[in-house]
Amino acid sequence: MKKILTLLAVVLVCNVSFAQGVSFEHSSFNEALAKAKKENKLLFMDCFTTWCGPCKWMTKEIFPQEEVGNFFNENFISIKVDMEKGEGIDLNKKYGVQAYPTLLFIDGNGNAVHKLVGGKQAEDLIEGAKSALNPNLRIDVLKEKYIAGNRDYNFLTTYLKALNDQYDKENASIVAKDIIALSSLDKFITKDLFYIIASAQYPYNSKAYNYLLENKLQIKEIAEDYTYNSVLGSPIMAHLKAYVKNCKSLKKLYTEIERCNKQFDISGFGDISKNLTYTFYIENNQLKKWYNGKIEDVEALKGDQKYIYVYNSICDEILRTPKLAAETSIFNDFLKKAQDFSSDKETGIIMGNLMLAKLYLHKKEKENALNAFNVFFEENKKAGGNNTHPSVTNLKRAIETI
Repeated sequence: MKKILTLLAVVLVCNVSFAQGVSFEHSSFNEALAKAKKENKLLFMDCFTTWCGPCKWMTKEIFPQEEVGNFFNENFISIKVDMEKGEGIDLNKKYGVQAYPTLLFIDGNGNAVHKLVGGKQAEDLIEGAKSALNPNLRIDVLKEKYIAGNRDYNFLTTYLKALNDQYDKENASIVAKDIIALSSLDKFITKDLFYIIASAQYPYNSKAYNYLLENKLQIKEIAEDYTYNSVLGSPIMAHLKAYVKNCKSLKKLYTEIERCNKQFDISGFGDISKNLTYTFYIENNQLKKWYNGKIEDVEALKGDQKYIYVYNSICDEILRTPKLAAETSIFNDFLKKAQDFSSDKETGIIMGNLMLAKLYLHKKEKENALNAFNVFFEENKKAGGNNTHPSVTNLKRAIETI
């Protein structure tokens, strides 16, 4: 009896282990591809990075699920590849991975036949994988049919979903407008179909956008808050960002902001007036006003955990804005602040040296940049920081190539 119970326990453990999610190969890409080809399966490749939040979430919450494991283990050979290490670097270039996670389905000849981008819930992941198994639903086949002129409603909605699964917003916008053109805009203001309007991305003041604005109360009832704000608020923000570039008067800018806010509440997009004021200062070469305002804002955060990180953001703004970086008084003053932070072992040594490394890189002072970077790297490592993030590795590479 004891032996039977022991054997039963072993069987149960084996069954539980077998049901523990997606079984990923611990081999090279070529070995996994050869195995997939031999078994007449597609290779599923999870393209990830160590710093990608959605990648970690998929690994922890989605891939271990039994239903996901059962489906993928039956239909695919699976492999996880870090796109920033080892063979992942070349695979990244080969498959043109631009966002993480990217989930590729690859045939035996190494051709990517389908792709999903971004974190997916289990049911969405399985549905996307089913599309990869159906040649008629693969993105390249759908694209060919679209180019050939297929404008059938059901086909277009299928193609739109595939494009959205890839975060291909540009082509999704075109296809969504094709779908709406088959009927009329009002027909799509429903809970089930509003995603098509959202995909269309109608620009501010267009005929379609104005119609949606007139019907915003109806839309609010059927759309999720994020989608509602994205469809009606994002075009206004794009308009204001374009408006400020040619605006010569702060009074006119504030009047335009107020006018737009009466059309649609854009308070959820942050302190719009302040942010656009800073853009106004740069566009109109009022650089000292920009700098003094930024420093005043960040100093108000002193004692807050965000304080040093906001300073780092200001550093990045200066370096990516040629006008600001070329303004000697601004650059030198900020350099002095970074030097002061770098000697503060309590709160500033990590971010202070990171800022110094970037500033010295801009000045092409390789030795100073490398020294500051090395201090940052070691102190960040001690603190448990992520030294594999692209912002870190790219900075080191840039300094070394001076």
